[in-house]
Amino acid sequence: MIRERGAGRPSLRLPAFALLAALLVPVAPAAAERPIAERLPEAVAAAQKLVERVRGVPFPGTVASAILHEKDLARVLARKLVEDLPAPFPRYAASLAAAGFFDPEPGLEQKLTALYARQVAGFYDPAEKKFFIVPERTAETAVAGAPALGLSAETLLEDTLLAHELTHALQDRRLDLVPRLKALQDSSDGLLALEAFLEGEATVVMMDALLTRLPDEAKTLFGEETLATMMSGLAKGAAVEGAEGVPPFFVKEMLFPYVGGTAWIQARKKTGGWPAVDATYARPPRTTSEILHPERASAAHVFLNAGDRPSSASVPPGMRLLYEDTFGEWMLGTLLERAGATNAAALAAEWQDDRVVFFEPKESLGAGTLPVGFVWRLRATSPAAAKRIATALESLYARPDGRFAATVTTVADRVEVVRGRTAAHASAPERTLSSPLSASAPREGK
Repeated sequence: MIRERGAGRPSLRLPAFALLAALLVPVAPAAAERPIAERLPEAVAAAQKLVERVRGVPFPGTVASAILHEKDLARVLARKLVEDLPAPFPRYAASLAAAGFFDPEPGLEQKLTALYARQVAGFYDPAEKKFFIVPERTAETAVAGAPALGLSAETLLEDTLLAHELTHALQDRRLDLVPRLKALQDSSDGLLALEAFLEGEATVVMMDALLTRLPDEAKTLFGEETLATMMSGLAKGAAVEGAEGVPPFFVKEMLFPYVGGTAWIQARKKTGGWPAVDATYARPPRTTSEILHPERASAAHVFLNAGDRPSSASVPPGMRLLYEDTFGEWMLGTLLERAGATNAAALAAEWQDDRVVFFEPKESLGAGTLPVGFVWRLRATSPAAAKRIATALESLYARPDGRFAATVTTVADRVEVVRGRTAAHASAPERTLSSPLSASAPREGK
């Protein structure tokens, strides 16, 4: 996944205007009181007060801000999209392709940069503790009907963007995001769950802030039903520009924190208002399973045992460790969906835990050759569920010649998927799945 965890790298986020796509239309820019470049510090200060009022949480200190012009945006994003990946981008992309998330795509790095560049109107950088805005982006889009409401379309757009991103600044004050993101450097699942928490809260705050700017007669147009419509549109990719040639996996991954996270925050807020959301700050969600199934908050979660978790010891002779990861339920669901499973979401919901180790040859096999192997083990809720998941995955790894790009096996409630490991190495006792686990397997109360 495009990881947002290292120091010195801003969090790359869909802008408010993308989230408001159901309400936006291209029109001639409305006349603003003053260009945003001239009033950015005061606009940020005002947005801080608005977020503080909407959230009911003190906003300590001030947030630094800066202008990032559109001509510089792609260059900045190109660097930041790859600087904290667990491997050089070609190897990283090859590993995900090997696992089956997408087919190899030429020029993928450039296409991803273009995709993100089309979405970004501004972002908060937790490493620099600074908010950046792209003024050309806020000027090129206006909110339909805003003039009729007695509002400046451009100013309203800026206000919603600022409310969203300044919520991230407040989250950073409360959670200290850089070390928290670093701690998730070996878990795509944990990272995606945290992003869903952050983006969901920022989106709901954005909508609440928008309501404070509207006359009473217009507020009914922007309630929870409108937000649900917006999220539904995002889930279908309706608001995503620049996605041409980008594998669907990356588009879905980019949108999940907004769609899933907003629903998760709304569920918490519905039960007890913002105090119920505040309570989750002591333990933000750790897995996408928690985001996808908020009703399971108190359910026991059974992990792979230590002997079943692949590690550097799982790397075959002649290979070197590339990186380790945990995919989680959401990524499993995307694989099952790509495998053609009609019940992909239900199958993925049987996920309990997983771990994957990627490796590559120590010696290069020639220019342009990027062979990547992996050992991936996951635990399901039952042996029957493990069998169903394995059967679906087999169709994903089947090749036209009748062979398999990866082998899929099961032992009790566990599934193992292996690609690029020799038969001799696979037979080593310490490298294979253990016998059925006892009732004392590690659990976590969610």
